[in-house]
Amino acid sequence: MKVLVIGSGAIGSVTAGILATNDFDVEVACKNKGIAQKINNEGLRFNIRKRHFNTPIKAYGSVESTPGNYNYVLLATKSFDMVKPTREVMQKLSPDGLIVSMQDGFCEEELSLIAGSDRIVGAMIGWGATLNPDGSAIMTSGGDMMIGKLNGKDDHRLDNLQYLLGSIAGTSVVANINEHIFSKLVVNSCVTTLGAISGLRIGSLITNADLRNIFLKIVEEAIEVANALKINIPEYSNQINFYNLISGNSLYHRVLKHLTIRIFGIKYRNVKSSGLQSLERGEYTEIDHLNGFLVKKAKETGIDIPVNEQLVKMVHEIENGKREIGCKNLDEILLTMQ
Repeated sequence: MKVLVIGSGAIGSVTAGILATNDFDVEVACKNKGIAQKINNEGLRFNIRKRHFNTPIKAYGSVESTPGNYNYVLLATKSFDMVKPTREVMQKLSPDGLIVSMQDGFCEEELSLIAGSDRIVGAMIGWGATLNPDGSAIMTSGGDMMIGKLNGKDDHRLDNLQYLLGSIAGTSVVANINEHIFSKLVVNSCVTTLGAISGLRIGSLITNADLRNIFLKIVEEAIEVANALKINIPEYSNQINFYNLISGNSLYHRVLKHLTIRIFGIKYRNVKSSGLQSLERGEYTEIDHLNGFLVKKAKETGIDIPVNEQLVKMVHEIENGKREIGCKNLDEILLTMQ
């Protein structure tokens, strides 16, 4: 198997590093020649469970400069950067090669328009990673992976892909990958986006009852969209049943809902939102493929989801320098819910 990882950020570096450490034939396409040269000179640096790795790997400064004939392309760019490299890599695939979408959010529909649905594999990544100040990557949390074709059909090409990704984390092939991607999208639309507009870590978000109510409202609106799309949202990480989160209004149900969110967030209490990290670096976020995807589908199906709409608007205003990050943004959301 010949593998190309596109993107040398946190997810891409950990993915490529583990594959190379396990002697898979893997190369990396970076954003520019400078990053590629640094990797070629110094190796790919990443950390897992407090163990530091520095793995030699061949890196290229662009997709166009790679040699090609790849059986699997693992697309680990940010969602707003995925279109150009996807177009470029089409000429680099082997005749039966596949492109695996490893982004947060719902990106597979857009990628299918470029590569065709038969070439695209959806992936739900349950583990997390971030970049250290020195530029090395670190796997911040464990978790399994799920992969599948968008049409739900079995495909023999997924067997080797499962084996490949299994060296990184437990990987299963599922028929309903779209539903699992949607499940993670709902979680990210809550924690990633609320962290981005507030500047708070996840632990601070889940300890405030008002903010948990915003979390619940985002979930409620997401389920409205899922119902319109005829998507049944599975439990996320065997921890959150979204339908239970919005059902019942008795004191018992309200206490249970808030307790569920708090328990879920304990594991990630010190994690800083990836959206917040992007904003602090002066970069764009992936909001258009998170809450923005929900808003897009809501408009297509005639549904009104005002909280998600406001969140998308706020993040774009922060990106464009027209709004500051801070808890006052959460207060504005709470006012719209009254």
